Amino acid sequence: MMSSSSRSTRRRRQVTRDASPWASLHGELLELDLIAWRVLAVDLRDYVRLRAVCAHWRASTTCPSGRGIVEGRFHPRHWTMLPEGHGLHPGHRKLRDFVRFFSLSTGAFVRVHLPLFRDHCALDSIDGILLLQRDHDTAARLLNPLTGDIVDFPHL
Repeated sequence: MMSSSSRSTRRRRQVTRDASPWASLHGELLELDLIAWRVLAVDLRDYVRLRAVCAHWRASTTCPSGRGIVEGRFHPRHWTMLPEGHGLHPGHRKLRDFVRFFSLSTGAFVRVHLPLFRDHCALDSIDGILLLQRDHDTAARLLNPLTGDIVDFPHL
């Protein structure tokens, strides 16, 4: 049987471990919104990481999901989709719906799960946004590969 003092000590350790020291920074001192926009100007991936620091930072910054096509500041401007080589193309079953992207500004690689490539092909990439065409009906759509946002064009 565990004593109440050891339970409360364990609970205090858990609270201390879970609390982020970043969340305790004063909002005005931090000017999180200004910092967030400067980070976003460099790279969308770093902006997503900034939002992941703690719940307070996530709540204090704009979520890119749902805005990834319409708002240009959430475009993955410095990212390009890489060919896989060895005869593998995006959508090949051996890739298990993953596509690799490369950051031209930081040199980072990211594997993104994009099941759309099972029945779509990429026609072009503008400002990091992919122009896709669906195989069975040739419908066109735009995709932000880092936020997952999609906009369908009207059928012709």
